[in-house]
Amino acid sequence: MVHALFRAPFAGLLACALLAPAVAAAADPPPPNIIRLEPKPMEGLRAGRAVVVKGKAGPDGHRFLVDGLTAMMPVTVLLRPVRKGDDVRLQLSKYAWNQPLREGETGGEILKFKIRTEGEFQATVSAPEAGTAYRLLVWVGDEVKPEMRPVVVKASEFEGAGEGGGLGSMVLWVIAGLLGIGVVLLALLVLRRKPS
Repeated sequence: MVHALFRAPFAGLLACALLAPAVAAAADPPPPNIIRLEPKPMEGLRAGRAVVVKGKAGPDGHRFLVDGLTAMMPVTVLLRPVRKGDDVRLQLSKYAWNQPLREGETGGEILKFKIRTEGEFQATVSAPEAGTAYRLLVWVGDEVKPEMRPVVVKASEFEGAGEGGGLGSMVLWVIAGLLGIGVVLLALLVLRRKPS
């Protein structure tokens, strides 16, 4: 008799334990899909690499990641709606997706950001209406290597070499002489002071 009393509640408890993970998984939204963009040399580009994305955005947005950048590489991000007058939004971030460092809306026109960063950056494209078609272009320029003059030069190559010092060294001697006279006068004033 006791066995039959526990069988029905045990079956209900077992069913709840088995269904709980499925219910919890259904309540959680799926994680966002992040697409890694890899700019490549394109026909018609004289310098740098680019990638073009065609998509249809909605309120949830599409997320993109571009990595492998250095601060010496210029980056341009262009976003335009396919249909003139559509509104598409672009957010650029570095660390957290929900903390954009730059953001803007197309307002039916082309939106353009020029940036430099080290490592990677993230872009989110969204639109108020689901199914809004857009084109995203990310251009990464070639690394700029500025020409640096050498820090150490030979005495024979120095600009002032062979001129005997010129006017610049005369000014330094006058300043040194005036400082020396000031120190001597200060010492005389201190030494001549009468004890009280």
